[in-house]
Amino acid sequence: MEWLRTHPLASAAAAALALAVLYFWKLNRALAATPPEVLALSPHRWTKQEIRDTYARLEQSPLRWAAHLPPARPDRRYIVVGGSGGVGGQLVLHLLERGQSPESIRNVDFRAPARPDMRDGLASRVGFVQADITDAPSVEAAFAQPWPSTTTTSGDDDGDAKDSKGLTVFHTAAMIVPTSGARRRGAQGRRLSLHRDLFRIDGGAARGDLTNWFRRWPRHYVQVLDEADFDRPLRPHGEYFGNYARAKAAAERLVCGANSPDFRTGAIRPANGIYGTSVGDQLVGLCLRSEFFPSWTPNIIQNLVHASHVSIGHLLFEAALLDHDDEDGNMPGCAGRPFVITDPNPPPSFRDIYDACETLATTPCQVQALPPAPMLLLAFAIEFCDTLAGQVPSLLGWLRPRGQIAMLQPAIFSVSTHTPATDAAAQRPVAAGGLGYRGVYTTLEGICQQVLDWNREHAAGAEGEESSRHSSNGGIDGKVETLVKDVQNVATMPAAVGA
Repeated sequence: MEWLRTHPLASAAAAALALAVLYFWKLNRALAATPPEVLALSPHRWTKQEIRDTYARLEQSPLRWAAHLPPARPDRRYIVVGGSGGVGGQLVLHLLERGQSPESIRNVDFRAPARPDMRDGLASRVGFVQADITDAPSVEAAFAQPWPSTTTTSGDDDGDAKDSKGLTVFHTAAMIVPTSGARRRGAQGRRLSLHRDLFRIDGGAARGDLTNWFRRWPRHYVQVLDEADFDRPLRPHGEYFGNYARAKAAAERLVCGANSPDFRTGAIRPANGIYGTSVGDQLVGLCLRSEFFPSWTPNIIQNLVHASHVSIGHLLFEAALLDHDDEDGNMPGCAGRPFVITDPNPPPSFRDIYDACETLATTPCQVQALPPAPMLLLAFAIEFCDTLAGQVPSLLGWLRPRGQIAMLQPAIFSVSTHTPATDAAAQRPVAAGGLGYRGVYTTLEGICQQVLDWNREHAAGAEGEESSRHSSNGGIDGKVETLVKDVQNVATMPAAVGA
């Protein structure tokens, strides 16, 4: 006690340090746990035997989506903005699978498709137009490109050409820092007499205080994803987890607000976490691509959605807008509104996802759990450096984080919270204001199919490398050839991951 009285500053510092340690211990316990009400929604964890059994069944009978797609519409043309990505690519493939001609589809993206399933067969014949969706002239040029003659109706008896087929626009491009591109696309759409525009937007979870001492759980640690916020005024900027969510919410209001009898619009909100494609998938695909995968979220429970379910949601939305006017010609109740789309099962935990990848992947895949509170503290430090570098880039640009570490910022923790989602509104019949949506396959089935496709792709690659080695003389020529292939793979990896 005497030392405490004679060293007040040191005593205060020691007490502050002890409180800080206790504070972060409490926060770490909360962030590493799962609230009971969330566990009640999802009490079952996938067992390894269940995972293996599902995988074995899909080896014999893989997922088939074609029977669940709305019928083809030969009277329409399609522009898929972001058609080289995960959801956009699935839309292109589904349009072809249901019978649309390649000439009636246009992919507008900033880069050509890198997905293997889009570079062969009918998909390779889909027109690609490179464009920057944040630049109005670039978008105008992409939309104004002439269509093949097969996409116009035949001429009349006098030889005059009739009007072109109707046009549906699916916008699936997602940018971390979107600009005013959505407003420009809306104006451009009106000038081109677009009939339908479906704008994909992620549910924007509000970013709350994750470090409240007096609460058992951090604020907003559990957030239900639905459409209730759409009927309320747009929240203040600071209540969104970041600029990304705020900009997408504002863009959703613009697009849905543009709805009219001659320009019908709507929005699809995928549940948090889209998976299903090896290229660009930042959930299951990222885990598979990383031999060693650190994570502080094994306990987090979220509804996920397969990219094909998101695609089906778009196509059902289009069918509802086109075919379901009432007897008086009024638009269906779904017009000009957003709808959440999920897989048809209770939300899994990230531990379930990691177990599936580790159990099934034939390539190295190991997930290392990290304590969340120290990672949150590091995220604030990275955000501080990034902000400081942005204020004075000429002097402090060297402080800006680069690579994957730059993504570790506090906003990531706000989306890494428990977010059960409901697609009850989308499941309602069109006559009742919904889309008539029904999920086809569970998340377990979707992930097992994705890992199965991954394993087959890499088995084929390994067989090719083995054949190449056997065909060489086993000397220096074979070693040089292998080295060249490794360098080529490394050189192309950033493009594949970023597509």
